Amino acid sequence: MLRFLLLALAVGVQGDIYLHNPRGSNNRLDEARRDRNNANRLFDSQNNDRGGYNVGSLYYYEGSRLSIEWTLQHSCSNPKSHCEVVLQYMCGDLVRDGTTVTTIPVNPMQCENYDCNRDKRYGMHETFDYYTKCRLRERNMGLFTADQNVKGQTARFTRQNANGNRRGYECPEERDYYPY
Repeated sequence: MLRFLLLALAVGVQGDIYLHNPRGSNNRLDEARRDRNNANRLFDSQNNDRGGYNVGSLYYYEGSRLSIEWTLQHSCSNPKSHCEVVLQYMCGDLVRDGTTVTTIPVNPMQCENYDCNRDKRYGMHETFDYYTKCRLRERNMGLFTADQNVKGQTARFTRQNANGNRRGYECPEERDYYPY
């Protein structure tokens, strides 16, 4: 069964899905080659390095129709599997692509005017405050971890992110356990 659900949470895709229209970034910005330079720039797409498209100048106008096209790499064509496609989008004054492929810092001293939320050099989906709350929030111990040795006790550490690696200001526990 294939269900569509629009959520106004964050731009991110899991499960090797490739968004073709509108062009999905797969964490790309303006790299000169096919491979993305920084898989940790904004979010964990869990895609191959060559998935997605580099940023381009695309404009959409109010009232126009937008066709959505994608390719799924795994499972959804098998009638014995349960598959959901979740299209996520986000709007906001601070949401941006940035101008560098460098991951946004967690140390405000590395940002212009000591404010990473407003330093336009870095791409940003979630705010610094959002990520700080995730970093400090106790991990939900009732969530499935399989045989993974989860190495921390905060929401940064999950079965798919056992080491607590950072990807932008994304909160791994929210990303890995849908619905959260």
